[in-house]
Amino acid sequence: MGIETILLFVALLIGFYMAWNIGANDVANAIGTAVGSGALTLSRAVILAAILEFAGALLVGSHVSETV
Repeated sequence: MGIETILLFVALLIGFYMAWNIGANDVANAIGTAVGSGALTLSRAVILAAILEFAGALLVGSHVSETV
């Protein structure tokens, strides 16, 4: 295993970690009000957020990448 492979693996791990944290922050901003007001239970909010975050990444992720 060369140094390039190790660096690529480390970069991927850091990228996934950052994406996870950014997504968690965005979900808290979007769903927190619904949970706080009692409109959604926490478990339903987590399921809803997971589905919608995945759908957003799948459907419009390429447009975001082009913009950035």
